[in-house]
Amino acid sequence: MTADKVDTKSKIMDLAEQHIIVGGYGAFSFRDIAEQIGIKSASVHYHFRTKGDLVSAVMERYTNEFASQLPDPMTDEYEPSAMVNGFIDGFKAKVIDQKHMSLCTMLTADKQVLPEEVSGSLAAFYEVKLQWLQQVLSRLPSLSGDNSETAAVRLLACLHGASVLVQATGKEDCFEQVVSAWR
Repeated sequence: MTADKVDTKSKIMDLAEQHIIVGGYGAFSFRDIAEQIGIKSASVHYHFRTKGDLVSAVMERYTNEFASQLPDPMTDEYEPSAMVNGFIDGFKAKVIDQKHMSLCTMLTADKQVLPEEVSGSLAAFYEVKLQWLQQVLSRLPSLSGDNSETAAVRLLACLHGASVLVQATGKEDCFEQVVSAWR
């Protein structure tokens, strides 16, 4: 693939991600993306056969970028509590500093209309987060084994709930109130 084709493919994915973050899965069409880039919608189809293929590719890229930013959960370089706080701060940056929902939260809200390939990519992303959190939390003296798995689920649910609450009410202080027990 030439550099122009790779660049166009990245632009398509970038725009799709922006649209999803603002309005969910139904917030755009191939025609919308094509018009914004200045190409024909057939050119979007050249790179992605279906909207499901495009959104799956966006989710896979998002997952890979997210996972690459996570430190090794078993490293002695960082205390597990510091890693948990960093994870929480990442959510906070998205919800409060950038004032929007995460890609995965927006797609989850649209779960019933997602094609199977997008649902699979979305589930894989959540598994990355849950597995990482479980490993980090298992290093805390108060948690181990099944307790760390339950704690990972609770923390992730808490963060997503806090992000929805902040967006719905506009009350940014709700985020810290919700997550304070994890800090």
